Amino acid sequence: MQAIDNNTILKGIKKIDFTCSLDGFKHISKFGSEFIELVRTKAPQTLIIVDSGFGFKNNVVHTVSDHINLTGDNPLVGPNDPIGERFPIVQGIYVPELLPDLPKGIAGGLASGIKPTEQELSLIRSLGVDFCCYNLVPAMLIAAHAKCKVLGIVVPEKQKLDNKIIDQIMSLT
Repeated sequence: MQAIDNNTILKGIKKIDFTCSLDGFKHISKFGSEFIELVRTKAPQTLIIVDSGFGFKNNVVHTVSDHINLTGDNPLVGPNDPIGERFPIVQGIYVPELLPDLPKGIAGGLASGIKPTEQELSLIRSLGVDFCCYNLVPAMLIAAHAKCKVLGIVVPEKQKLDNKIIDQIMSLT
């Protein structure tokens, strides 16, 4: 794993909250054109993206170390945007090291509204997925397109980030 230069990566952070519950974050209710425009307009070095998730084995907040795109979609269709390459390299995009006290996990990106049965969730977990979410994976693809790093944080449904984690996030910005 490549070392992170905190002096570079922490400049110009944008904080996006898909849970719409965190003060000091841009609240976006779901991935779409609002997010895409926000990132493509003066792309930051790093995005902190908070999303809610489900299917956790231990029901605790995780940072994202990798993902599996199970949405059946890719937001990088249509005319290419000059901000970056059509097929960005996504290896090494996530920077969970910025919050080393949180467990790391692999996110399974699902299409909005898809709720897998327990049997389907078991199959998804057999692929190496630790939890599922709706917004983080397509958001990461746009971030990679804009050459941004992503600190992805996934909060179990019906939970909120505790103040200690919020303080750690705010200390990064």
